[in-house]
This record gives sequence, C-alpha cells and structure tokens, in this order.
Amino acid sequence: MAYSMTDVSGMSGVSLNELSHYAELGLLTPAFRGLDEDMYYEKRELLKLQQIMFCKEAGVPEKEMGPMLKEDSLEIVRVMQQHRMQLLEEALRLHGLIQTLDKTVSYLQGEREIEAHELYNGFVQHTSYPLLPEAGETEHSLEAVPTNDHPTEGMELKSKEDFLNSQAQIDQIHLDLKQAMELDLAPGSPEVQQIIGRHLEWIKGYYTPTPEIYRDLADLYVEHHDFRSMYDGYHPRLAEYLREGMIIKAAHDLF
Repeated sequence: MAYSMTDVSGMSGVSLNELSHYAELGLLTPAFRGLDEDMYYEKRELLKLQQIMFCKEAGVPEKEMGPMLKEDSLEIVRVMQQHRMQLLEEALRLHGLIQTLDKTVSYLQGEREIEAHELYNGFVQHTSYPLLPEAGETEHSLEAVPTNDHPTEGMELKSKEDFLNSQAQIDQIHLDLKQAMELDLAPGSPEVQQIIGRHLEWIKGYYTPTPEIYRDLADLYVEHHDFRSMYDGYHPRLAEYLREGMIIKAAHDLF
C-alpha cells in the first residue's frame, strides 16, 4: 500500500517541509510520483522515515545518517538498540523521581522519616552507558559508571555481557507474554503472573518499585508513544495485556 506525502506527514508528525528536506538530502526518496503529481511512500520508505526519526532522537547529525540508512546496515540497529536502552533508563529515572516525591510528601506530612540520600534519588541517573560497540567490535567495554552520590557499596558495575543478557531477558519476557496472550491466557492467570514476576525482577535490577510506581510504569507502557511503538512491534495488544498483568501483580505481590 502506498501513502501520499500528506498521509505520511499526518501519521508521523513530520512536516511536509521536513519530508521534502529529507528528499533533497537523499535520505528519504519517495517510492514514486502519482498521476496526481503527489509523491507516494511505501512500507520501505515508512521504515526509513522511522529510522531517521530514531536517529534524530538519538542526536545523530543529518550528515551522518546516510551511511546508517543503507539497507541491511547494522549501524542503524545499533543506534536503535542504544535509543531503546536510553528510553528504559529515562523511564526508570522518572519513576525514581516519583518515588522520591512520594517519600518527601510523606515526610512533610509527618507520616515517615526520610534518609538524607533519599532526597536526591532520581535527580541523577545511577548509571550511564556509552554507545553500544560498533559492528564487529568485541573488546569494547560497556561498564556502567556511577553518576550520583548514592552509596554504591555492593553495586556491581554492569559489563557489556551483563547489559546484553539483561536485554535478552526482557525480550524473552515480551515473547512469552505474547505467546500467553495468543493462547488466551488471562493476565491474572498463574502462568501469566509467573511471567510478570520475571518482569518485576528485571525492573528490580534497576530499582525497587512501590505498588504505585509499578502501576504507573504499566500506564507508561501504554500511553508513551515510544514504549507503545516498541510493544506494538511484538503485538498490537501487548502493552495493554502487560499493564493488566502488572496491575494485578502490584495488588497481590507488592506491599
């Protein structure tokens, strides 16, 4: 199916001027010109536009995008994986901020004490990662570097293997949830809740969520465009399915 330039602009949010600009740069050439003289895009061009948008989100200069956008390029995959990691870290950082706000409000209302270091959790990320290794590289380290003054005793720095293993774990969780959904298993069923339990343990590798934070994270997966796009890549209903399972898990296993 082909989409006009106006259609593509409407569904992507990229202006007509930007689309024309990408064509002039040779980054995104429309598939063909129609009898109505409008330019049309097919799925291959739509995917390339998404990749351009990911590159922009990741801060890649336009002049460096060309080689990345070549068909079968491993470089664009690396950039997209890196951007995915950054989105996950930012989501967890924001939820850490919410957790800090909740604790501070409780303290100001006289409901609990708060430790000095807890006042700043979430304002600065615990770790920051350099870019993933270039295609073919094997020795590049992906060690995390502590970036705040929260106590780090017992916190193990993550290696490249740790990170890749973590990504493989969450990918398998998503695939298992997709299979469970296709088998019509309810989000509250023991089988699905066991998978959600693995998701919760994966989240705990970054921070320990309260029930409220875990429910908020579930909503974020559905409502945030980037997360929604990621889950739609597995199944169009996976984000909602995961949210239902997480809400049930928060109610029964988080206190």
